[in-house]
Amino acid sequence: MEQKTPNRFTEALGEEVDDAFKKLASEILKDGALTLKEKSLIALACAVAVKCEPCTRAHKKQALKTGATQKEIMEAAAVAGLVRMGSGFNTAYALLDDDETGKKLVFKPPTRDENKHEEMGDESKPEGSKIQRKPDGYLNSILERKFVE
Repeated sequence: MEQKTPNRFTEALGEEVDDAFKKLASEILKDGALTLKEKSLIALACAVAVKCEPCTRAHKKQALKTGATQKEIMEAAAVAGLVRMGSGFNTAYALLDDDETGKKLVFKPPTRDENKHEEMGDESKPEGSKIQRKPDGYLNSILERKFVE
């Protein structure tokens, strides 16, 4: 008698666990405030963000089945890549901690004028106040421009 290889890890854990997982997935993915198509695109984006290639392929198939276009899939993946890149910058923000004092380092980012002075080799740079940098969401600047226009 040939033994069946489980398709999912939950199948290997047993029928009760697999059934519970399927029921949970079914409840979460049913149409609500978001459609199944929208949820499929979110799942695809999550798979891209966590860098799971088999998951990405599986969620692409699901998204196509729900009517997502290749363009929608690519945009969802691009958003995931942007979030992943941004999370890397937010993680790197921890490098601005001064380990000795436990405070954030204060620095003055170069202005365009200062960059010009550096290119010309001029050591006299315009005076400016130092600012403390805080992590900010890239969406804030986009939303501010959108609502100001």
